[in-house]
Amino acid sequence: MSRSDKEYLRLMYKDEVITSKIVYCDGLFRKGSGLMFRSRDAIKDTAWLFRFKRPRTVGVTMWFVLFPIDLIFFDKKNTVIELKENLRPFAYYNTKKKIYSFVELESGMIRRYHLKIGQTMSFRR
Repeated sequence: MSRSDKEYLRLMYKDEVITSKIVYCDGLFRKGSGLMFRSRDAIKDTAWLFRFKRPRTVGVTMWFVLFPIDLIFFDKKNTVIELKENLRPFAYYNTKKKIYSFVELESGMIRRYHLKIGQTMSFRR
């Protein structure tokens, strides 16, 4: 499957759609910039997905991200291993565990969908 800027896969928990679109942040530039200099519209109904080949701790910087976001961190099987709610502009967050991937979401999504550590999520059509 080719990856367009916004792939029409959905982030799901069980049968509930969390977001309808995925933006893959798989290049060096995209991983480094993510949501920097973007508007809130860039994250509406969209998960920004960052994947890694090997498990690692990750630092997420909010430099020039002018709105708060939620972060969900996954293991190799897309099980939630860490959550960060409402990360504010110009803040920094470093994971406590080694992760394989994470998503950046609109602030409030973790609370809205009652997401918890140990839940397994999926990316599907």
